[in-house]
Amino acid sequence: MKYTSILVPVSGLAVNDEAIRLACELARKEKAKILAVHVIEVERGAALDAEQSAPIQRAEKILEHAQLAAKSAGGSIETDLLQSRAAGPALVDEAIERNIDLVIVGVPYRERLGNFQLGATATFLLKNAAGWVYLCREAAPGEKNSAGKKN
Repeated sequence: MKYTSILVPVSGLAVNDEAIRLACELARKEKAKILAVHVIEVERGAALDAEQSAPIQRAEKILEHAQLAAKSAGGSIETDLLQSRAAGPALVDEAIERNIDLVIVGVPYRERLGNFQLGATATFLLKNAAGWVYLCREAAPGEKNSAGKKN
């Protein structure tokens, strides 16, 4: 499969760095462009275009970190900030609008009642994204990560 554009949702989790690293590797091989997107989820009672200074400042830091992660992985990325009621639909719409071939989602290792759980955004992307979706799951507790360290 040839990729020309890759979307990486970023939320400030450590696993996002690994998703960006993977995107940079694929982009280098395919000469693809990478877009890192952070979605500010706006509560139902607030206007979608309402300026929220604290969430915007946090989002800008997350996107700056994503650019640094890409640079350290030998790549470069474009970033974008969206506001929506829910991240999943906003990311799917953005992927369609920008003709994204591949979405790489960093997924933290979460257990609930002894079972691994995917979050709402990753689940929505898996069900609804038009193109390919790669999950980049963080190592389970006790497993070795890509740096050879135990979590």
